Amino acid sequence: MNPSLKNEPKIRAWIKLVNEAGCTIQKIEPVSLLRKKNGELLFALLDTAISSPEGCKLPNIVFIRGDACLIVTLIRNRDTGEERFLMVRQRRVGNGSLSLEFPAGMLDADVDDPLGVAARELAEETGITVTASDLFPLCDKKLFSSVGACDEGIYYYGCIKELDDTAWCSLSGRTAGNPAEDERIYVALVSRQEAENESTSLQVRLGLYLFDAYHTRI
Repeated sequence: MNPSLKNEPKIRAWIKLVNEAGCTIQKIEPVSLLRKKNGELLFALLDTAISSPEGCKLPNIVFIRGDACLIVTLIRNRDTGEERFLMVRQRRVGNGSLSLEFPAGMLDADVDDPLGVAARELAEETGITVTASDLFPLCDKKLFSSVGACDEGIYYYGCIKELDDTAWCSLSGRTAGNPAEDERIYVALVSRQEAENESTSLQVRLGLYLFDAYHTRI
């Protein structure tokens, strides 16, 4: 294996995950590496040779995205008692549509700090400032998107934030995003029913379910 690949945080985290599962990696060769403008690894397509603990070969191609975090935030208007979910709309290249989503982001180099990344992403995408201690895990483990070919695991967090009426009203229609990454984000306060009716994201449906389940447990 190219020694420099072992130093990439995303690939190092994936190797650790595979080894902890009892698998043995014999070969890792890059098919394609895609980097961000700052030089950090964004995605990697790898050709591998991996044996399972049972002695079987695993499929050889893996797409490395790295882990991500998603934040389900309930905003409570302390003056009126209204509650809405804090969500964002942005146009996605995968289908071209304007997608209603919960704030989320990739961990990139911060593979060991999902809480810190979650707090940062919430601020960057919505302007709402929280600390890591304001967030609570909606699941006791990260959940994988499609392990047949991809390593991405998602940490789901919840947050409840109270705002006065002025701050509440200022949220809807707010724009955010990183122009350097071609992000154009529109902030929205959305009811549970509106989220279910509009969103086509599995992550949104799962986030709502986990948020409900968390409140049932407490």
